[in-house]
Amino acid sequence: MSEKKKTKAKESASKADANARPTSTVVGSGELHTMSAEVIDLLYTQAFAPGENHGEASICEDFSDILLRHWELCCIVTFLRAEDGHLRESAFYIHPHLDETQARRVGELMASVVEKREGECQIWLDETEENDCDASVREVRSALEAAKLKAGVAVPIRVRGNIVGALVAVSASPARLRAALRGVRFIAAPIIIAVGNARRVRETQEQHRRIEQLVEELQQRSAALEEANLELRRVNRYRSLFLARMSHELRTPLTSILGFAEILLDQERLTDPQRRFCEKIQGSGLQLQTSLNQLVDLSRLEAGQTELFLHEFSLRETLRESCAAVGRLAQKQEVKVECCTAPELGSIVSDEGKLRQVLYNFLAHAIGRSPTGAHVKVRVGVEPSTRFRIEITDEGEPLLDPAHIFDPVDLDAPNERGTNMNELGLVIAHRLLGVLGGNIKLDSGAKQGLTVHLELPARPMETDRAGTT
Repeated sequence: MSEKKKTKAKESASKADANARPTSTVVGSGELHTMSAEVIDLLYTQAFAPGENHGEASICEDFSDILLRHWELCCIVTFLRAEDGHLRESAFYIHPHLDETQARRVGELMASVVEKREGECQIWLDETEENDCDASVREVRSALEAAKLKAGVAVPIRVRGNIVGALVAVSASPARLRAALRGVRFIAAPIIIAVGNARRVRETQEQHRRIEQLVEELQQRSAALEEANLELRRVNRYRSLFLARMSHELRTPLTSILGFAEILLDQERLTDPQRRFCEKIQGSGLQLQTSLNQLVDLSRLEAGQTELFLHEFSLRETLRESCAAVGRLAQKQEVKVECCTAPELGSIVSDEGKLRQVLYNFLAHAIGRSPTGAHVKVRVGVEPSTRFRIEITDEGEPLLDPAHIFDPVDLDAPNERGTNMNELGLVIAHRLLGVLGGNIKLDSGAKQGLTVHLELPARPMETDRAGTT
């Protein structure tokens, strides 16, 4: 018990002695009414003064003070059920003339009797107990005699029928304790209510503390994320500027190289070695131009700057011209391209330039995968839902995981080889297909070959976002 509470208890006891309260055997209704008002005031203070410290021990002491203000009792002990399932001392008041060790012993023994009986325990040394044969009762009586006390009462505190605590009051005057008996019983129930309120307040405060901590962490992470986003936007801006400058600086000399190479091949009388060298210059220049275009296209796609130019055109003609466009590459790889279109194949409303780029990139990838003497087959059909399906089948090695075909860089590769232009072209084609409202499906054979299924809407109002399966 705190020094403040001890002092307060002594003052209450002294006041009781001064007033010479009569020790009637029954508590009057006025007495209980006064106690009830004090209990309500205590509960109100606890509930609406959250800034004050309302620990369980402090609450039990406050209720003990209420009893002490009305009756001079020698010892009041409050027990609450602990985590181990047993009743443990929570608050303790003792009169200065008593031995503290002996008084605590009496309280513990009476609380154990309440646990054992699951009911109230009364010990009156001025009366002969009918259950003196009970060893635990005899032990309590012996402890009372040793502490020079004459009576003790232990009232169980219940919640939903279960004992969650006990209030023990002992006195050297049986008559005084009998007079306080109804008050002890009355005060027992509000104790557990107040303790429960204190626990809920403590849990609420802990939750608020955790929420404040989480909010602070969230604010810190938000600030870090905002800083990272600013850095990312800055890097993207510099990358766009770099690609734009690189495109301008490289396209100008590259156009001149390709132009002069074409003039030499078409208008000059070259020897065989000279023509071979010019063709290599032209081929390397065209390859560099393609790579540059792909980098610029990928940058625009990532920045969301791609625009669609929709018009109606013949899908049959577009397929034929796309197959013809890869003819030189197929001839160099010694691969034959076969294009089969359905007779009922009609026109389509889309962006023809972007569709040509999609077809060229997938055809180039199929040719690059195929061995010498293989065939790349292109088939086109009309879906029942007015959508076109284009299938491109090669005879290359089967893919173990086709889903990674659109990853720009294979980070798990044992070597440090970068992404080649065919793979980069697939990434661009896949994203362009999504812009056009199409989707793609990949089928890899068990032994060889890969079939790419491209599905496109016939009209722009039927477009949907792309997906890969």
